[in-house]
Amino acid sequence: MLHKRKIKVSISGLLSSLLLQFFIFQAFKMSLSPTDSWYFHLIVKVKFFLNSIFGFISISVGDIFYIFLLVLIIIWLIQVSVFYIKKKKEKVASCFIKILFLINILYGWFMLSFGLLYNYSNFYQFENSREKLFLIDYKIVAGHLLNECVKLKEEVSNNKNGEFAVDRDKMIMIINQEQSAFYGIPRQKENIKKSILNPIIIKLGILGYYNPFTGEAQVAKDIPDTSIPFTIAHEMGHQVGVAREDEANFYSFYMGESSPNKDFQYSVKYKALNYLLREIYVNDSAYVHLILKNYSKGMKLDREKEKKYYLGMSGLGSDVFSYMNNIYLKSNSQNEGIIAYNNVSKMIVSYYKKQYPSLFTKENSLIQ
Repeated sequence: MLHKRKIKVSISGLLSSLLLQFFIFQAFKMSLSPTDSWYFHLIVKVKFFLNSIFGFISISVGDIFYIFLLVLIIIWLIQVSVFYIKKKKEKVASCFIKILFLINILYGWFMLSFGLLYNYSNFYQFENSREKLFLIDYKIVAGHLLNECVKLKEEVSNNKNGEFAVDRDKMIMIINQEQSAFYGIPRQKENIKKSILNPIIIKLGILGYYNPFTGEAQVAKDIPDTSIPFTIAHEMGHQVGVAREDEANFYSFYMGESSPNKDFQYSVKYKALNYLLREIYVNDSAYVHLILKNYSKGMKLDREKEKKYYLGMSGLGSDVFSYMNNIYLKSNSQNEGIIAYNNVSKMIVSYYKKQYPSLFTKENSLIQ
């Protein structure tokens, strides 16, 4: 009679497994081309497949998954405490084994579905441009974007108070349609969800986030309308394999910059202008104040609405999240941490220098 041999799992074995996974994935990541990776094309197909599945489920499966994981880990940690007090060492070890086993699975799942894409560059020509950029270049693009936003503000959807207002669901459909056309794929079911955890993520200062385990993207409710199209496109960028935050921001700008939809175009240019002004402010705050002074009446209303929103969500929660997000980004090949979100400024200026070189040869290009 054959006896089944039990596989003995130990804490040291699981820690070794986790460490081994780390080195294997790092080596594999380094072996992939940053501009033309077979793995990227494979994983994008998987992501499209996930969209086609989870897009038909109205609630956020990813949020439910996160809640389940949190409850499970809390239960195990409580058990660890109880067993430790009762001096039941074997049961304490058993709980730690469960936790480490789960971490091993989640880490491997994350790396295969998303983590390995952090070294891939979707916009290499703009991100790694050898052309040196000067402060004057940032100012010229900022002035151009200001003029564009002033014109667009007259054409976009506004509420009765004159503030920018968009239909969130309609915007998701529009951006999804434009994304499908851009990639030359059949239009898929939208996979953008309203987060179950919305009150929490608002307090943490999160506008949206991508769930790498289910491929779902969540966009927070009640965020400023100027951020809605930009954030939707940003999260959709993650869904098509744009992992880095600076690239996801640029993806949003790139998709909307020449979009036939004026609301989408206004949102990305308005946000792009904000990113540039942050960079310029460090060296020339007077020019930033001049730009702000030249905002149209409608743009000033949009800015005031944004300011009120961000002031309302500032606090310890958002600071803690920023700190944790900073660690997460640095651990995934984004050495700049949360500053990576702002690196889009350089890419935007590089984009305009390559696509619209005449913009930089005109006289009186700066706002006076």
